[in-house]
Amino acid sequence: MMQPPFRQRLARKLDKTLAGLFFIDQWVIMVARGAQYDSLHWADFRPIVPEKDRYWGDPFVLQRGQDYHVFVEEKIYATGKGRIACLTLDRDGRLLSHQVVLERDYHLSYPFLFEQNGETFMIPETAENRTIELYRCVDFPDHWEYVRSLLTGIYAVDATLLQYAGRHWLFANVRETGGSSLNTLSLYSAHSLYADTWIPHPRNPIVRDLRSARPAGRIFTRDGKLIRPSQDSSRRYGYGLRFNQIIKLTEQEYEETPESRFEPPGGNVLATHTFNQDGELTVIDAVLRRRK
Repeated sequence: MMQPPFRQRLARKLDKTLAGLFFIDQWVIMVARGAQYDSLHWADFRPIVPEKDRYWGDPFVLQRGQDYHVFVEEKIYATGKGRIACLTLDRDGRLLSHQVVLERDYHLSYPFLFEQNGETFMIPETAENRTIELYRCVDFPDHWEYVRSLLTGIYAVDATLLQYAGRHWLFANVRETGGSSLNTLSLYSAHSLYADTWIPHPRNPIVRDLRSARPAGRIFTRDGKLIRPSQDSSRRYGYGLRFNQIIKLTEQEYEETPESRFEPPGGNVLATHTFNQDGELTVIDAVLRRRK
């Protein structure tokens, strides 16, 4: 996809420079009850805003009892390194507590959560370590143990797992030398979560599009359709959300088609790039422009 015209890129750079003098652009979490992917409205969402020394992004949610546990990337500006934190919310989405649950010497983000055979797992983004790592929860929500690396020697971001048609499918943006982690989506599959070999799909990269390649949350089924949330970074990094219906997914074929999208409304809301649900709670993230 072509880059925006020079004047447009220059205008964005100037806007960012001037805004930086008086404002911070901060990723925050937003929650809503009962919101559906194809009928999202900004008025339904309420922000949960961290202190100004950090941001919260990439929310994944699990309901346990009456509470919701929202796992996020927490990045402290002073260190520049991400870690995984858990925000515990009540049934109405009000913040009850906040704790760090996973931290490494390298950057962590996108805490992809899933449950299998009665256990809870996480695949956080560990691209800086050139791995895709699997963790198992020993004591929910704050004790996680490393299990294994699914793939090594690979710079892969936002790995998203799907169990479908008797196989495990791993979607991720893989950055090749001199390339980008925004505009190409690759796919790998294996017969089980603990397989020694994950097979690259023969159509890799299965998507080449800055508007829809990068994952934006769990793949889910709604009304018989398999929906893959994705990021639209055509205007800026993580500008908006696109929802794509997966039409074909086999070891030889892959096909998807765009279905709906969700974009920032303007004003002080500048971007949104993650969508997840559990129970009645929908969580997204958004960039808010706040005064310093």
